[in-house]
Amino acid sequence: MTTTTMRSILSISLPAEKKKELENRAKKANKTTSAYVMQMFELEKNLISEEELCSMAQQAGQDYKEGKTKKSNSLSDLIK
Repeated sequence: MTTTTMRSILSISLPAEKKKELENRAKKANKTTSAYVMQMFELEKNLISEEELCSMAQQAGQDYKEGKTKKSNSLSDLIK
């Protein structure tokens, strides 16, 4: 059974220098411009927002004040 994905065209307007930069980045990644944009879109899904980062930092500060953190001398101490 073969599943086909319907595709549609998205047209965007970019300043000439941004268009060239996008094309250069795609070429450097050995991808078409379209494939590069799709890859960036997928990568962006894994990023956290500034709001989420601030919330996490506030929680970490609160945890520190409440003594819920532990001091370590190295990253390997955290794994133990």
